[in-house]
Amino acid sequence: MQTVQTMKKLTKIKLINWHYFQNETINVDGSFLLSGENASGKSTILDAIQLVLTTSAKSFNLATTVGEKRSKRDLKGYVRCKTGEEGNTYYRKGSVISFVALEFYEESKDRFFTIGVKIDSPDAESELKKKWFKAEAPIDAISFIVGNKPALDDQFTVNGKKVSFILTTSEAKNQFRARLGHLDENFFEMIPKSIAFKPMDNVKSFINKFILPEKKIDVDTLRENIRNLREMQTILSEVRKQIDQLQIILSKYDELKDNDRDILVIDILLKLASLADKEQKIESALESKTKKENALSRKNHDIDEAEQYLRIVEEKYNEVQVSIKTSDCAMLIAKLQNELTIIEEKKKTLKEKLKGLSAQLVKAETAVRVLSPENSPVTALDVRAISGTEIDDERKTDIVVTLGGVIDREKSAAYEEQSACSQRLRECGEKKEQLKREVDGLKKNQMSYPSNTVKLQKLIADELASRRIDSEVRVFADLLEVVDPEWQDAVEGYLNTQRFNLIVNPDVYDIAAEVYDRHKSEIHTVALVNTGALDLGTSADDTSLASAVTSENRYALAYAREILNRVIRCKDVKELKAYSISITSGCMLYQGKAVRKIKPEVYRVPYIGKYALKKQLEIKTAELESLDEEIKELKKKKTTIAERISTLQGFNQELLLSLISVPGDLQAVTTDMTRVKTELKDAEADPNIIELNFKAQKLADEIEEQKKTLDGLKKDGVNLERDCKEIITRIDTLRGERETLLKEIDSMTADYPGARDLAKQKLDEHLKSKNAGTIFENYLPRRKTLENQRTKKYGDLTSLQTKYKDGELGTGDSEDVISAYDNEFTELSKHDLIQCEEKLEDARKDCELEFRENFLSKMRENIDTAKDIFTGLNRSLKDIKYGHDSYKFILKPNALKQGLYEMITSDINIGGATLFSSFFEEQYHEEMEELFSKLTESDTAGDSILQEYTDYRGYLDYDIEVTSNGKPQLFSKIYGEKSGGETQTPYYVAIAASFAQMYSLGESIRIMMLDEAFDKMDDERIASMMKFLKDQKFQVILATPPAKMEIIGEYVDDIFVVYREGYNSFIEAYAL
Repeated sequence: MQTVQTMKKLTKIKLINWHYFQNETINVDGSFLLSGENASGKSTILDAIQLVLTTSAKSFNLATTVGEKRSKRDLKGYVRCKTGEEGNTYYRKGSVISFVALEFYEESKDRFFTIGVKIDSPDAESELKKKWFKAEAPIDAISFIVGNKPALDDQFTVNGKKVSFILTTSEAKNQFRARLGHLDENFFEMIPKSIAFKPMDNVKSFINKFILPEKKIDVDTLRENIRNLREMQTILSEVRKQIDQLQIILSKYDELKDNDRDILVIDILLKLASLADKEQKIESALESKTKKENALSRKNHDIDEAEQYLRIVEEKYNEVQVSIKTSDCAMLIAKLQNELTIIEEKKKTLKEKLKGLSAQLVKAETAVRVLSPENSPVTALDVRAISGTEIDDERKTDIVVTLGGVIDREKSAAYEEQSACSQRLRECGEKKEQLKREVDGLKKNQMSYPSNTVKLQKLIADELASRRIDSEVRVFADLLEVVDPEWQDAVEGYLNTQRFNLIVNPDVYDIAAEVYDRHKSEIHTVALVNTGALDLGTSADDTSLASAVTSENRYALAYAREILNRVIRCKDVKELKAYSISITSGCMLYQGKAVRKIKPEVYRVPYIGKYALKKQLEIKTAELESLDEEIKELKKKKTTIAERISTLQGFNQELLLSLISVPGDLQAVTTDMTRVKTELKDAEADPNIIELNFKAQKLADEIEEQKKTLDGLKKDGVNLERDCKEIITRIDTLRGERETLLKEIDSMTADYPGARDLAKQKLDEHLKSKNAGTIFENYLPRRKTLENQRTKKYGDLTSLQTKYKDGELGTGDSEDVISAYDNEFTELSKHDLIQCEEKLEDARKDCELEFRENFLSKMRENIDTAKDIFTGLNRSLKDIKYGHDSYKFILKPNALKQGLYEMITSDINIGGATLFSSFFEEQYHEEMEELFSKLTESDTAGDSILQEYTDYRGYLDYDIEVTSNGKPQLFSKIYGEKSGGETQTPYYVAIAASFAQMYSLGESIRIMMLDEAFDKMDDERIASMMKFLKDQKFQVILATPPAKMEIIGEYVDDIFVVYREGYNSFIEAYAL
């Protein structure tokens, strides 16, 4: 048992105009009991005592219940004597002065002092005026009544001296607290709590009500910050939702374009199928032509044989005619006719060769015409001379050989030129495909960055997504804007490859660096900026290149200023040398004591600013158009070269040399034929063959018959020639149709060259098993299906467009409409998204600061204080025994709020980690969401929920360990087995321990007040409890109904009976 020091004991109570008490002085000596019937005024005396002790009127009459409702007595009701009667609210009318005073005896110094309050109520409506006082004198030395009335301020004296009032309640509280023994702050809560104590069902309610003080945390700012955070998250979510919607719209547009390309491929395939069909028909016609030509050749052969036979018969006829004239003449005629036949055959052959020579000379002359005069010593006139006899064969040979040498050299040059042209065409084709991909990407708002930048950006973004970290990975150039267009090239040129560096938030930089390190063997050059090392407070030097740029992203802006602040802008080259690093708007850079021009290719294509994408699109589109024009010219040039080569290839030197002698030979043969014919004519004129006339007639008839046969054969030959001409006409028509199809296909594939290759690939595959006509028929339904799909996709596109902002950007797939969605996507993703992310970051920091410094720290502080209170309480209980029982309070986290408790008390909050760091969010994400949700609820249950989650006591659970005869048991486990009185004992012991703890240091009061105490205890337990309280040296003040007066009265120093008559209450001492 603790040794109780000297104390300050309450010895007298003064009540003037206090409810039904008019002027009452109560002399006490130690512990005392107030007893009386209900509404007699017992509790009003307790309220008067606690008013002075605590300087507060907030907890009046808490233990008194009327019809299960709390009494609504207040200070004005006590001063003016509230009656509760209709039409007579207050008993005291007019101006009222009330006094409540307490006298104490200080044992160590053997002296009295008084503390109290004077209360002025000018009228029933005015506010009360409380004036506190402290006098180092007994109550009897103070003039409370002057002239049978409560003293006015200037009448209120102590030992004849005017009392000095303490004007503020807070000052009065501090002075009373010091004078009563430097009391603990908890005293001001424990007094009203002990008065209000009633039997309880569970330990937690008791602890919350009587042991642990209520400590409110102002969360209005936090709630507002959370709402702002939620609002920014909602706005950011909406922006991202709009970006997603726009991406879906643009993606649906791409699907529509892909569908159009599929239709185009089928249209080209159908054209190619028609082309293949034409080719097949041309091939078939050529076969028919060959057959007809062969039949015509055979027919001509039959005609030749018929003519030969006719000549033989005619020769016989002629021989007979010669024989008729003379037999010597017949021999001569036969000889001459044989010689003439040989000459005619020779001449015929030479004529055929002459035709070949003419054809070769035409080709040679055409070849000469494609040669430039300075490159060819042979002229067209020289070539023509070969067909005559004006020059000799040696000269002709010279001409042919010389021309052959020139043509060979020209062909070699043409082949080289053709190869170079083909190579350039291939290069242009590849470049065109690359440009088309870039243009398509730019149209989809996809800036074309170096591959290493794109790869690393995707790898980091994928890693963050896999960790459920919501943080963007940005290209530096994508975050910048050039505010002065004059300096666009200079900024682009100086930054060069630094434009493609990656920007991440500082809290994910280490993760991003780890990703880079894992993939360093496949990715290089691109830099990852350590944004955490940047000075975010750096401003731009007005004379530097940094002042020409800005950014919505704080890290990009700081990085730009760090790089560009050292580069000074100059108007002309003369100024450059005045600075270490300087630049002109024309990209003349002075650095390292040397000036140089930045390579134009570096800044020709812009990457910085919202208009960079548009500018890139213009540049790439212009390049594509220029490339198309170059491809057109190259194709034209290639065709010209091919025609030239074909013309040169027409020259056949070997054949031409073999035909050089034909003109001379033909001239000689012609001379011989003239001579022979003359001689034959003379021989046939001999009239001496009469006997052969009959034979001659017979031969003449045979000749006539043979001629008829020959006419029939020639007629058949004419028909065959006509058929051949018709076939050739049909072939020409088919070839014309083929050329038309080729032009149509070229036109269709102008914007999509790959479509032709794809269509050709499919056609070639089908041609392995089907003919072109079948393929054509099979693909018509497929095209119809694609048309239907396009209609559906177009409908889907317009539906998506209509749902996006009610279609205010327009609907359809026109260039203007899609451009509007492209621009909206660019504005949202390049500007609004970044701005929202920045605002969200600020909101997070505001929320974190308030949450950590105001809520978490104070909540943790309150929980730690509760632990300290329990430690002190258990220290006091350690030496207190109630019979054979001892008690110890157990404190632990509330199991229903275990996660929140761990978050609040986590050492992470003390360390450097932020609340929104990946580690903290991963560990306490659900707890933060729950707490933020509860703190911002604003429905009908909002206030109670807010109270629950801002009261530190709600995160704790309690129990009492009862040790009886050395055996410990938890009170919560044995509660149901105990009687009502037994269950209340630990609570009274705990209250006593709390007061003992407060009164443990120095000389102080030891008052303990209980109203309607020991309600459910039997007499034996009441006696035990009173002995226990007496052993603790408390000055116990109790109020109880008459039924408990005798048992309690045995253990107090004074008993007072309170009774009431009408509007007056009285108090009388009572002796057992």
